[in-house]
Amino acid sequence: MTFLKPSKDTKDAGSFVRGLQGETGTGFASGTHVHKDWYAKTQSFDDVLQKAELAAQNRKDLMVNRNELSAAVSATGGFVLRHNESGDEFKPTDHCLQQLSGRAGVKSASILREMRTAKLFDRQDAETMVALVDNSIRHVKADKVFRLRTYTDGTARAMLTDQYAPVDNRWYLNVLKEFLPMGRFSHNKSDEDTMYANILLPDTIIDKSTDDDSDYGGMVSVGNCEIGKRRLSQYPSIFRAICMNGCIWGQKKGQKISKVHRGTINLDSLKVAIAENISLQLELLPTGLDKFLATRAQGFKGSAKSIIAAVAQDCRLNKVEAMETLKQYGQHETHHKSLFGVINAITRAGQTGSNEGWVRLDEIGGSLLEVTPNRWDKINTIASTMNDKDFDRVFGSLSA
Repeated sequence: MTFLKPSKDTKDAGSFVRGLQGETGTGFASGTHVHKDWYAKTQSFDDVLQKAELAAQNRKDLMVNRNELSAAVSATGGFVLRHNESGDEFKPTDHCLQQLSGRAGVKSASILREMRTAKLFDRQDAETMVALVDNSIRHVKADKVFRLRTYTDGTARAMLTDQYAPVDNRWYLNVLKEFLPMGRFSHNKSDEDTMYANILLPDTIIDKSTDDDSDYGGMVSVGNCEIGKRRLSQYPSIFRAICMNGCIWGQKKGQKISKVHRGTINLDSLKVAIAENISLQLELLPTGLDKFLATRAQGFKGSAKSIIAAVAQDCRLNKVEAMETLKQYGQHETHHKSLFGVINAITRAGQTGSNEGWVRLDEIGGSLLEVTPNRWDKINTIASTMNDKDFDRVFGSLSA
């Protein structure tokens, strides 16, 4: 089953081919409509799969009972988890330490992480951490099974229950490759355990030659995590080639995938669901692109600072996100005094933050495609009332 096939006409917007030497558009890379600077940051499925395979070779999941695992102080004075049978010690990452707090029943889930990151951390602090874990975990049944993800670099990346059902990133990548063979990985911020990426879809690219914003197209925003950071998910997304960002268009429930890693997962059924989801998303993208471009007609009369403050308040952006959105608007979007410019400022801001923040801001950008004229009028009305006190509340002291 293949959803993307090469276009027969290289001039057609559905093809990744834009002239091997850029004959039909200088500044564009071989094989894509997106700018060469963006294309240089994309990866093929084979590139991404190679890294995923290397990560798999360097890790081992230990299925251990509670009494087979203990907290300890290493020879160098650090806090470690020790596999009692082998004597191997692993330094937990912050993510693993947070999970350990929950599994062990440490009342304040952040106390272990905060102790370890203290400026004057020493052996006595490590001993206190061990005492905290030992005191709490003794209440957990001795035969309770945990999945400890360990790496050859001596780290423990996760401590999960035996009910956690990881979906191997390599399996998911091969499924995506099968259904989207011409796709290119973009905005790929994945690590050894967690996928954060967009897949550019060549057959959805639309050339707006009368538009000063160049090309627009479709992506699939994909995610998966083998250590409990996020669900397996894929959502329709659209991009604006000139600014190398996109927005996730959630559309309707049932037209997206969000799979919890719990219990027994039937991979055959999941593969079928992924295929159906991709097919639905490809049908949704033209409508999403139309909605995206239509936001250019939803203008605003006041200052950009006021409208962004009102939008940030409406979408519950935190101060850092709101301030970065204002900054991105000022640097790149001042010629778009409309909802279109605000959306692009928000999704540009997402590129500067954490992986979780990037996905969230892309989702917020996508949700703004559904803003009705009524709601936009209300946001404009709120913007017209914004004052310095409001700016401080939305942007923080840096807004001055």
